[in-house]
Amino acid sequence: MFEQKSKMNQSEMNNLSRGQGRVLAILKRKDNISTKNLAVILGISISALNSLLTKLEKNGFVIKEQSDEDKRILLVKLTEKGRNHVLKPSIDYNLFDCLEDSQKQVFNSCLNSIINEMLDDLKRNNPEKFDEISKKRNQLIKDLFDDDSSNFWYSVIESKNNEK
Repeated sequence: MFEQKSKMNQSEMNNLSRGQGRVLAILKRKDNISTKNLAVILGISISALNSLLTKLEKNGFVIKEQSDEDKRILLVKLTEKGRNHVLKPSIDYNLFDCLEDSQKQVFNSCLNSIINEMLDDLKRNNPEKFDEISKKRNQLIKDLFDDDSSNFWYSVIESKNNEK
């Protein structure tokens, strides 16, 4: 229903998938990222990323170029159209106005519990891989974006896991 409402309220030009929007949001913060690093940040496979990039490139939002230093590395860059595109949230947050503040707090708590359980499950199933991916993503975000604000959710996850 969120997706349908989102698509009904968007013009054809603004009708990007959530995945495409996430790619653009990252590139707006830091342009000229390798496809490998972009996939790590998004937590998706290279093939899934390439599918998103193909659509974004076809619509004129991004271009892919080989790195001058290493021809095996593909860099993703925003075009002028991509830089000027205004990203709009896919969810109409006014939707939550029907809830009282106490209901919003309970809802938020429930969602956090579900997220934490999913993270715990991932870590239980393969703790080494979970830690490796988390550390790699955290370091990459810190290196690329040069601040710790982007690591907010990862720091929440790490502090929660350290409590156990």
